[in-house]
Amino acid sequence: MIKHTVSEPKKSFSSTLLIVIGLVVAVNFSVHIINRLPGSYGGLGGLILILALAIYTSRLMNRKLASYIYEWDGEKLRISKKIGRRDKMVLELPKENIQWIRPLEEIRSQLPQMKRPRKTMALSCRLQGDAIYLLQYVDGKRTYRVIFEPGGKLQKELKKAAKEN
Repeated sequence: MIKHTVSEPKKSFSSTLLIVIGLVVAVNFSVHIINRLPGSYGGLGGLILILALAIYTSRLMNRKLASYIYEWDGEKLRISKKIGRRDKMVLELPKENIQWIRPLEEIRSQLPQMKRPRKTMALSCRLQGDAIYLLQYVDGKRTYRVIFEPGGKLQKELKKAAKEN
């Protein structure tokens, strides 16, 4: 069994503290500006601020705090997402369903000409770089894609499985 875990590099305490202080100041300043808006514009501004913070928090959870675990036993690819102590199975993909796996940077320019998949899932901490791959698979009659970061050995095994299909 091949097991590969990826996560965002841990930041120093001082840089994390600066980010938190910056966010608190930015939110406080935004609330101050929103409170000066006339009429119901303040409520609309507050709603926009809440939505922006929700999107940022979601990004923070999925990219910066999560770690992804890729497991290959020769028959199935299992991808789990771990946030803190909680480990959640995200995808279990049989070997027969894998169509191809390619480096994302290499194939990015070709994507607009390719047939669009039903869904593309980003199961990686990063979405750019040489270590990022795009895997296409079928489930029934529908095509899906996964953006992920397999290690060298895992990537070779998945390419071999895709060629067999």
